Amino acid sequence: MLKAWGVYLVSLLSSFIFFLCYKMWVSWLCLIVVMIIPVLSLIMSIMASRTMTFRSVCTGSVLIGEEANVTVTTGGIASFFSFCKVKMTVTDRMAGIEKKRIFIIHDRGSSTIPVDTVHCGSYSYRFTWLYVYDIFGLFRVRTNVNKNHEILVKPRPSMPAVMPDLYGFKAKNLRKSKQPNSEIYDIREYQIGDPLRSIHWKMSAKKDALLVKEPLEEYGGHSRVLLRLTDDRDKLDLHLGQIIFTSKFFIEHEVSHRIKVIPPDNIEVAFEIESEPDLERAIANILRMRVPDKGYSSKTEANTEGKKEEVSHAG
Repeated sequence: MLKAWGVYLVSLLSSFIFFLCYKMWVSWLCLIVVMIIPVLSLIMSIMASRTMTFRSVCTGSVLIGEEANVTVTTGGIASFFSFCKVKMTVTDRMAGIEKKRIFIIHDRGSSTIPVDTVHCGSYSYRFTWLYVYDIFGLFRVRTNVNKNHEILVKPRPSMPAVMPDLYGFKAKNLRKSKQPNSEIYDIREYQIGDPLRSIHWKMSAKKDALLVKEPLEEYGGHSRVLLRLTDDRDKLDLHLGQIIFTSKFFIEHEVSHRIKVIPPDNIEVAFEIESEPDLERAIANILRMRVPDKGYSSKTEANTEGKKEEVSHAG
């Protein structure tokens, strides 16, 4: 804007000198036109800001590496006599990094803002202010837009080095059975209210105490898939892809499982997965989690090495 005013002042001085040296109607007309330019610019900038419309559209999620954009469209009465700049803040929620950017948008036109899809994560594109300029760039009017978009950059399924063994992942546990007759049972002491038919007479005779049979049954426990958050985004992208591949493999074979995420504070977060919607919700929540910074990772590694040395010395 300072440059525009500099050009205008030079033009005004030149037209004034031209008027002094050549006092004819042409010089007078040039001086009048140059002098009314700021008034016209101010009127155009006010009209444009009052009637300006702002619209932004983007996709909610994309795969890593795919091309994606945020489309911004503006419009208004003073369409051909103004242009605007939009100020936005791009936030990478996994890395905790904010970047402020400004884009020039010509009125009655659409501009595309590229989305960073290099790494998986949740990215917030928040538009805060719209700066409307007249065609000469002499005046600027600020308008609050306050629009926010979240874009999830999801990982691509990646086959792990070792395929899951379904037999090993179908965990079996025991729990109390509602059926009185069961081949699997536990032995415990008799309690008041236990039916007489549940008494294990042979074991009671040997132990010289009343013991009863408590029927048990097998049930499939939850398989667990672990994910440790790390500041190495390439490594994290790969692990997320393997998590999705493994989880989809379990879903196809009707294996209930849990995705357990270990954040920097070592407080595990578990997601129960039984269907595709469960997996989609879990991945969306994981992509919004904060990964540890490099300082935290280095400190953790140093502490781990120190503990290993202590154990080796103690041995």
